[in-house]
This record gives sequence, C-alpha cells and structure tokens, in this order.
Amino acid sequence: MIETSHDGRVLTIEISRPEQLNALNAQVLREIRDAVEGTRHDTSVGCIVIRGKGERAFSAGADLDEIRALPVEDAQAFIHAGQRTMSAIADSVVPVIAEVDGYALGGGFELMLACHLVVASSRSRFGLPEARIGCIPGFGGTQRLAMSVGKPAALLLMLGGERIDADRAWQIGLLSVPPLAPAEAATEARRLAELIATGSRRGTANILDAARPAFAASALDHEAALAAISIASRDGQEGIISFAERRAPIFEREES
Repeated sequence: MIETSHDGRVLTIEISRPEQLNALNAQVLREIRDAVEGTRHDTSVGCIVIRGKGERAFSAGADLDEIRALPVEDAQAFIHAGQRTMSAIADSVVPVIAEVDGYALGGGFELMLACHLVVASSRSRFGLPEARIGCIPGFGGTQRLAMSVGKPAALLLMLGGERIDADRAWQIGLLSVPPLAPAEAATEARRLAELIATGSRRGTANILDAARPAFAASALDHEAALAAISIASRDGQEGIISFAERRAPIFEREES
C-alpha cells in the first residue's frame, strides 16, 4: 500500500491509497515502518521523503473502517502498531521530511509530527479531530504536538478539533518553511532532501539524536491505553459511525 523510489541518496515513500485519502490501516503502518527501518544499515540513503499519492491528502488519518467495532484489546494493538511506526520515523538515523499536500488529519497529522522536517503546500489543511468523534490522538500526538508548538496551542488543536490552514500551521511552528504552491512544495521538499543527503550520515544522525525530544515511554503507554478505551467506548463508536454517516454524533452526557 506504499510505493517507494530510490533516486540518488533520497528514498521517497508514497502512501498509495488516494481513493481512501491515504488512510492509515495496519498494513500501511507496517509497510512505512519497514521502509524506514530498512535504511538503518543502508548507507546509500541520506534522507527520506514521505508523501501521499494524489492531490487531496497527505493522509486523512486512521482507517475508520478498520477500527470500527474493535474491542479494547484489538484497538490497543492497532494503536501500538501506529506508535511503533511513528517512533521508527522519529528515531530514524537519517532525516525524514514530510511533504504535505492536502489533508493531514488525525493519524496523518501525527505521521507528519513524527517527521523531522515538514514542507507543505498552501492548500494543505491540518487538524486532530479525534475529540469530535469521542476519541483521542493515539500515535504519539498528545506528546509530540505539545513539544512542537507548546502546550496552549497543542491543547487548542486537540480539544477544539478544528482544522487550520497552512498559513496558521506556519505561524505556530508546525512547518519548516513557509507554505508554497503545490508544485513548488514538491520541488522544495526534493531540494531539501538532496541538500541534507549530501552531508555526513554520521553527522546528521548525531544531530537528530542530540535534538530528539525526550518523553517517558510510560506517556505513550498511557496515551495508547486511553486511545484504545476511547475507540471501544460507546462515544467512540458513535463518533466513528456518525462520521461515516455524515451526521452529528450523539454523545453520552453523564458525568465521568
């Protein structure tokens, strides 16, 4: 479900599910992880670019068809698979650039957050809508977003669930360069990848290691547990079903 191409010292990973807005299911997550981890001992690769196929989405998030009706144990397995993929990207020994064109929502937004650099087109839209469907970000987003933009902006994005445009994403520090026209964004992502790939692999790996934000593994475990409970809950399933049916969800209102 991904397509890879190796040109010079740049490896491009393209999520190839345009009809599903490049949604992330277990197979996509596994294939991305395998491709990234495969560069650890492949010294011919100096930089990775991750992108989505088509003009509509980088990735619109987790595949809701796959997580609908999952019990807690299976939901947690899916969440842990997503976390392992995001951690493989964040811990990569070569820099990873997210080339975003279109939607980067939910799990797709978290995929972008795990990358080291982000180049986006001006038509891109970003957001974590999980709270609107009774769920929470589960692929490390609750930790990485706050480290990227600060707690107040992160909580606003997560609690409000609203989408922001590329200009706002640049203003709050989500992007590495200002938003560009789609063709220019693709060119800039390639230029940066080739520039980075000319450097020393050992040197760039050491920079990534030194700059890597540290958060306790227990924080990810706690996030995964809460995300699984949310997905399997009455509100979570109602949110997922209502989203597919294009209607407003009807959530429980009892005090927790």
